Amino acid sequence: MKKLLRFIGNLIGALLLIAAILIGVSLYLDKDKNNFNLKGLLECRSVDEVKEWYSGTINQTPLGEPVVVESVSYDRYAYQHISEECQKTYDQIYDCIIKHTDKITLVTKDEKVLGDAYEAVMADYGNLFWVSGYQYNTYTIADDVVGLEFEPKYTMNKAQRDIDQVAVDDVADKWLQGISKDASDFDKVRYVYETLINNVDYNLDAKENQNILSVFLYKSTVCQGYSDAAWYLLDKLGVQSTIITGKANGESHAWNLVYLDGAYYYMDVTWGNSKYLDEGQDTKKRINYANMAMTTEEISQTHTITSSFEVPECVSNGDNYFVHEGLYYDWFGVDAIGNRLAESYNAGDAEISLKFSSTDLYNRVIDYFFKEKGISDYCHGVNSSIYYLQDESTNVITVQWR
Repeated sequence: MKKLLRFIGNLIGALLLIAAILIGVSLYLDKDKNNFNLKGLLECRSVDEVKEWYSGTINQTPLGEPVVVESVSYDRYAYQHISEECQKTYDQIYDCIIKHTDKITLVTKDEKVLGDAYEAVMADYGNLFWVSGYQYNTYTIADDVVGLEFEPKYTMNKAQRDIDQVAVDDVADKWLQGISKDASDFDKVRYVYETLINNVDYNLDAKENQNILSVFLYKSTVCQGYSDAAWYLLDKLGVQSTIITGKANGESHAWNLVYLDGAYYYMDVTWGNSKYLDEGQDTKKRINYANMAMTTEEISQTHTITSSFEVPECVSNGDNYFVHEGLYYDWFGVDAIGNRLAESYNAGDAEISLKFSSTDLYNRVIDYFFKEKGISDYCHGVNSSIYYLQDESTNVITVQWR
């Protein structure tokens, strides 16, 4: 009787253990594959065999050991503003993408850390045109994550990537022939800003529009392509740039954070293309310099940042285009403004843009020079129905003479 009870007890124990394994434990179960070996479990004949099989199964993990990668990104902005765990994950992700590796085991087991690290990599490097997102495999025991596997989504193989890279560099190097690496930061940024707007059109249907191929190979892109290409050209010129993501006028958008002459500014090449904002008002593409080097206060009028890493408070206007070119006014100097307009008109310029320090000053200038026709006192012979463009978000007025 005792033997029977012992047998029944062992049997019940074995069944309970099997049930616990089947129901309560997830043995290295990832998103797409079930690595649980049911056949091996059913072949066990005792509680001890079940325990032995169970132990062997969890030790036969499909995960490789996570390899810590030496950083090559210590001077990148986003990298500097994420946690240490996130930095180690970032280093692994960047190394994986650069080497075109299929997948790697990460040092982190936190999905949020993975997401933040990948975002930081894409912010710090605008040249990774062969990858578009990623998937990850989560390995768990019960409710505990025991490993994360990162798997980039490549859009091409390594051979095609190398071919496209040569083509990209050929165009980029030709475009940069007009600027010296010894030029000032301001001149480099202005050159890149003008070059991209003059050579590349904004087009929602552009091929490869989420990376730099759209810019350098097809000359047609959207905000992501513009910001990635700006990063790429500035990086070649030795100017630090970071890709920022967020919303602009309620729509998803990307632009750049640039470091010029010891201070940070925001630059939005997309908005610098006048045809992007108002195809009806501007009959032809022109460069809107109001979006070349902006403060936090200025860009916050229309843009909202959603990047997960910390961004700086941009307060300097020393490299603002209008300040740099003597086209910025913080007082209602009628003669100073009038004479500057006359200088442009008499020189035969196509247009001139002036920026004002406040909305009140901006409105006073519009009222006096254009609504009350005060401009005719300075620009003799100017058409009474002179055409001017207003940018209320940046307090910029553009007068088009021709």
